[in-house]
Amino acid sequence: MSSTEENLKKLRIQIDSLDENIIDLIQKRAEFASEIGRIKRNSSDPIYRPDREREVYEKVSGKSKGPLPASVIRAIYREIMSGTIALEHPLEIGYLGPEGSFSHEALRSKFGTTLTSVGMPTIPDVFRSTASGKIDYGVVPVENSTEGQVSSTLDMLLDSDVTIYSELYQRIRFSLLGFETDLTKIKKIYGIRIGNEQCRNWISANLSHAEIIETSSTAMAAKLVSEKKDGAAIASNVAAEIYGLQVIHDGIEDFSGNTTRFLVIGKTECPRTGKDKTSLVFSVPNKTGALYTILQKFHELSVNMSKIESRPLKRNLWEYNFFIDFLGHKDDPKIKELLKETEKECSSFKILGSYPLAEQNL
Repeated sequence: MSSTEENLKKLRIQIDSLDENIIDLIQKRAEFASEIGRIKRNSSDPIYRPDREREVYEKVSGKSKGPLPASVIRAIYREIMSGTIALEHPLEIGYLGPEGSFSHEALRSKFGTTLTSVGMPTIPDVFRSTASGKIDYGVVPVENSTEGQVSSTLDMLLDSDVTIYSELYQRIRFSLLGFETDLTKIKKIYGIRIGNEQCRNWISANLSHAEIIETSSTAMAAKLVSEKKDGAAIASNVAAEIYGLQVIHDGIEDFSGNTTRFLVIGKTECPRTGKDKTSLVFSVPNKTGALYTILQKFHELSVNMSKIESRPLKRNLWEYNFFIDFLGHKDDPKIKELLKETEKECSSFKILGSYPLAEQNL
């Protein structure tokens, strides 16, 4: 045996020994997690806790000294926590399907691959199933960095009896998928409206002759092309793998860094973490300075507002609901005061949830 082979053998023996220890420790961790699950069930405490999730990620990232980057350590722990949550209670998470959609990718990024994921035809279906208790949580898109708000999600947040429980940001990269690689022969493009809009420049330059057919999701677009053996889909590379399609062109989105913010919705509330965000929707009387009065309160209390969107009131023409995100938790003393003073000025008022502020370093 050469000296190289001998050195490799010694190193592999050490790795095998470490693997045995790692497996033993993971299983020991799972035993503790199972006991935690038993205690939670007896106390009706939520099985999935985004505040605890953040705490674990921050601890393991802080302890990571290399050579593996902290992002890899987080990914490993995401799967460990996914498996242990499944031991505590077999959660079902709904998303805008089918399998291979960007919502499905976001779900896997948040919850790992062990928990049961349930694809649904529309965003309202995800909300209704969560509100009724048919599923434990739902993952829905709420806004995109280039195209703005997802209207159906905002409307359902207003009308549905659910709470925003967590958030995450997912990088969105579109590809043209199909069987035909000659662009001049592609006569139909299947894709979700917001995805088509995010690729409009590329489509105009390369497939202006093709008919655009709107679908309920990017994954559905890929599924239809796979079944029909006709046209091309605007979807993800993961969808290409799932539905057996070729990636004809990769990265056809008009803006690099295109990112979608997703919400985890449920019927439970998240405790304070110290790094939180609160979402609120309200309407104000149609009088001079009504909105300004509320915005002034944010300024006076030095509360950082990260987003404001308006949506028409369906029952009153030319009146609006205002959706606001701001930093802080509804149980923070300063935020409690802000919410109390704001509600006095509103004709309608609803706290949509307080939840841990997600990292955006994608």
